[in-house]
Amino acid sequence: MTLLKVNHLCTDIKLSDRTIHAVKEVSFEVNSGETFALVGESGSGKSITALSMARLLPDAAKITQGEILLQGENLLNYSEREMRSVRGSKISMIFQEPMTSLNPVIKIGDQIIESMMHHEKISKSIARNRCLDILDAVGLPNAKRNMNEYPHQLSGGMRQRIMIAIALAASPDVLIADEPTTALDVTIQAQVLELLKKLQEELKMGLIFITHDLGVVQQIADRVAVMRYGEIVEAASSEAFFASPQHVYSQQLLNAVPSIHKRGMRLSVSGEQSIDSASSSLEMHENDHPVLDVDRLKVHFPIRKGIFKRVVGHVKAVNDVSLKLYPGKTLALVGESGCGKTTVGKGIVRLLNVTEGDVVFQGQNLIAMNGEVLRARRSELQIVFQDPYSSLNPRMLVGDIIEEGMVSLGIENNADQRRLMVAKLLQQVGLPEDAGNRYPHEFSGGQRQRICIARALAVKPQVIICDEPTSALDVSVQAQVLNLLKDLQAELGMSYLFITHDMSVVSYLADDVAVMHQGVIVENGSALDVLQNPQHDYTKKLLSAVPKLHLH
Repeated sequence: MTLLKVNHLCTDIKLSDRTIHAVKEVSFEVNSGETFALVGESGSGKSITALSMARLLPDAAKITQGEILLQGENLLNYSEREMRSVRGSKISMIFQEPMTSLNPVIKIGDQIIESMMHHEKISKSIARNRCLDILDAVGLPNAKRNMNEYPHQLSGGMRQRIMIAIALAASPDVLIADEPTTALDVTIQAQVLELLKKLQEELKMGLIFITHDLGVVQQIADRVAVMRYGEIVEAASSEAFFASPQHVYSQQLLNAVPSIHKRGMRLSVSGEQSIDSASSSLEMHENDHPVLDVDRLKVHFPIRKGIFKRVVGHVKAVNDVSLKLYPGKTLALVGESGCGKTTVGKGIVRLLNVTEGDVVFQGQNLIAMNGEVLRARRSELQIVFQDPYSSLNPRMLVGDIIEEGMVSLGIENNADQRRLMVAKLLQQVGLPEDAGNRYPHEFSGGQRQRICIARALAVKPQVIICDEPTSALDVSVQAQVLNLLKDLQAELGMSYLFITHDMSVVSYLADDVAVMHQGVIVENGSALDVLQNPQHDYTKKLLSAVPKLHLH
C-alpha cells in the first residue's frame, strides 16, 4: 500500500540577490513497511525535500509546484493548524543533530509526554507509562532515571534514541530520518539501525532514510534514489542500484568510497581510478627506527569535590598507552567516542598535561621539554583537528592563518618569501589562488579542512596527527582529502597518526592499526592483519558493526 507519494515537487529558496532552485521536479513514493533511501552529498537537496514533505521549511523557502500525497490527501492544501495534527501522528521526523532539536531546559520524559498528549488526548499518567515503554523500546539503559534527565546529561547515541522515541511517540505512518547516524560510532550506529528496522516492522511504517553513507543504504534500503543539484538523477531497487548503477554521478559516489580493495589506488571523484604510484607498502619495520615512540603514556584527570575542591579520585582517560609511528607511514588509532583517542593525540603534542610516560620524537623526549625548546620541536609535529571551523580564527584571512605559524616559529623571516610559500601551500592542497584573501566562513567544510592541512604543512612537519579529519565530510570530499594526504606523504615523506572511528578509511589508508578501548590499547599490528584477522573481542565487535559495501 502506498503511504506517501511525491509528485513533481519544486522548492525554491529566495535570497536577497538570487533564487536557488533547491528541489526540482522530484517524484517518488513510499509504501507501507518499506525503507526508501534518499542519497546524495551536502547541498544536493535531500534535507530540503524532507522539510518540504513535513511542511517545516524556513521562511526564505517556498514550495512552488507539486503534490505531497499522504494516504491520498495533499498536504499542500492543509493549513498550518491542520499540519500540526499531521506532524507526529501521521508523518514524523528524526533530525540530523539531536542536541539542537531537543529542548535543553525540559526533561527528556516531559518532551516525549508532551508529544503524546498533544496527538492522542490522553491523561498525563497514561502518557507517562507509555513514555517508559517507548524509552525501553529504544534501548535506553535506565528509562526511569533517563526520563528525569536533561539532554546534555546523555551521550550522543542516547540523545539520538530520545529523538527516535519522540518521533515514534504517536505511532506515525511515515518516518523521515535525516542523517540519523552520521556522527555516531559504528557500534552505536548498528544499534540505532537495528532499532529503526525493528520498530518499522512492528508499526508497518514507511521509512525515508536520508544519508550519504552508501554502506548503510545497502544494509537497510529497499529502494534508492540519488539526488544531485536538487534533482533525482537515478532511482532503482537497492539490489539493482548496487549491482549496476546507471548514472555517472552514482558511479562516482561508489568509486569514491574508501575500502581495503582500493589500497594503493587513488579514490575517484571523477569516475575513473588510476594506480597510485605512491601506494603504501606493508613491509615489516624491524630495521626502521620509529619517528615517534610513545611509551606507557598516561593522562589522568583529577576529580574534585567539596568546598575546597579536594582531589578525591582520577578519570584515567589514557592509561599505559604505547605506540610506534615509522617514517613515511600511517598509524591509525581507532576506537569509539570516549575511548581516549583524541586525548592521546593532544598528550603527544603537549596540549594536555601528561601524568606519566615518554613521548620520544626523533630521539628526544618531548615530556622533558618546556618553553621555547618545546615550541621549537612543535614545528616538526603538527595536529589537524576534527572540526576545522572551530580551529580557524573567523576574523583572520586564510593567508594570515597559514602564515601565523611560520612567523611564530621563525620558519621564514622574509615576508615576501612567506607569502610565496602560502601561495604554494594553497596550490598544494588544491585551493584557488585567491583563497588567501578570503575568510574561513567563505569555504565549504572540505575546503576548510584543506586550509587546516595547509596550516600544518606551513611549518614543515615530519609528523601530522590527524584527529578525525574526514568524519563530517561527504564521500567525494573525503576522497579528495584522503588522496591529498597520500600525495603529500609520497611527496614529502611525512608520517601520520590518523585518529578515527571510520574503519573503511582505516582499511584504505593505514599501514598499521592500534585499537583503543577505555583508555588502553587492546590490539595493534599491521592494518591487514588487524582488519582481516582480529584477535581481541572488542576489535571483532568493532569490525562486525561496520556496514559493508558489496559491489558486483
